[in-house]
Amino acid sequence: MKYGIIDNLKTDHNKEGITKLFRELKNTGYEFAINKTSDYSIDSSFEVKNKPLLIKESDVIIVLGGDGSLLETARNSAEFSKPILGVNYGKLGFLADVKEDDMIDRIKMIEKGQYFIEERIMLNAFYEDKILCALNDIVLDRGYSQRILKASVDINGRFFTTYLSDGVIVSTPTGSTAYNMSAHGPILQPGVPAFVITAMSPHALAMRPIVVPDDSVITISAESNYNEMILSSDGQESITIPSFGKITVKKAEYKAKFIKFHDSDYYNLLREKLGWGGFKDRVSK
Repeated sequence: MKYGIIDNLKTDHNKEGITKLFRELKNTGYEFAINKTSDYSIDSSFEVKNKPLLIKESDVIIVLGGDGSLLETARNSAEFSKPILGVNYGKLGFLADVKEDDMIDRIKMIEKGQYFIEERIMLNAFYEDKILCALNDIVLDRGYSQRILKASVDINGRFFTTYLSDGVIVSTPTGSTAYNMSAHGPILQPGVPAFVITAMSPHALAMRPIVVPDDSVITISAESNYNEMILSSDGQESITIPSFGKITVKKAEYKAKFIKFHDSDYYNLLREKLGWGGFKDRVSK
């Protein structure tokens, strides 16, 4: 098994602890490559490869960072069907849910075949000759303008509604706990074959989110007469949409693949990371 390490660590981490971790990885005897040499990994002498080559040539991608690092890696690795192990060095750690202290044991479990692959559907957004890919969500918002955004939505060629709002979110089940949740959209369990369409601060009492099947083709027509609208994927990549631009959003042909274990518990993540049900002492056993 070849492991590719995406090092997205910041310089303010515990250098002694992470350097020790890299030495322990080296001492396992397993085959590792890394995307860069840093103060943390320099003594481990891992082979260094650029990210595209690292992803292409590895059997498993290990992401050291936060959820944002995992989102970026998922977009870059999905078309190569590479499974990802996310080790949390960020703030939340909802997607990158492996703890630093458990990393070596988890890799040994992978070597023994004691894991499973959890697939996550992804989105593509098309505008003219441009394509955005997302694991969490595709968002059309008003950009720098303070004016209300007017956008009509068709689903499978049939008119659905016209939003007057700050923007429109099309979310996957994975992204339902991100921007969608903050906009009061529903949470979908990761395996649910559906998307959520949610308006951001809609100017209507009854403009509720809607859940649609994941084979739906969603067309968003920007009807505001200004050229500052922004179409973004996972809050990381974006393009400008002009007045009356038309965007098509649909399920991507490929899926993100996450490595999970017998004790992986999505509902525990909801409680521990997002405070589902209120304070932790009220929802813990």
